[in-house]
Amino acid sequence: MFEGEPSETQPDQDRGPVAGESEGCMWSPTLGGGWLEPASSIKSLRVILDPALTVEAQVTQAAKLVFFHLHQARQLAPYLSQDDQATVIHMTVTSRLDYWNVLYAGLPLRLIWKLQRVQNVAARLLTRSPAVLCELHWLPVAYQIRLKVFMLTFKALSRLGPSYPHDPLFQSVP
Repeated sequence: MFEGEPSETQPDQDRGPVAGESEGCMWSPTLGGGWLEPASSIKSLRVILDPALTVEAQVTQAAKLVFFHLHQARQLAPYLSQDDQATVIHMTVTSRLDYWNVLYAGLPLRLIWKLQRVQNVAARLLTRSPAVLCELHWLPVAYQIRLKVFMLTFKALSRLGPSYPHDPLFQSVP
């Protein structure tokens, strides 16, 4: 019997639909004698993608991870100077919010607000006052995403980086 073929111990009617299965084709990958089922999401370069490419799982995981780091930073706060605390928060929180944030372009506002709440909590932890984003010179998350998209577009159109972003683009002259 070939690997990937249904066996007597696992009849094909029990396993349900399988990727790559069509009329006359009953092949499915196996590993160690068990059928491999497709995953509901994948993680590559610390970005979680689901089949619909909604990145909702990515936003939820990023918010959860940043809140964990904020909790750790809050516990360290009595032992750190204000400058050291700002460095820790920038290193752990702001960098994670900025990581691949261009993927968040076009997301529903409910997901953007999830990330905005994280940024607001980080800012309050740093300054201990409610209206702080202007004081810290931080852009709100929605504007950070727009800025990243505009910056990447400008660099591609101006040929200020590698050639692969510019090659598929063309400039239309009115």
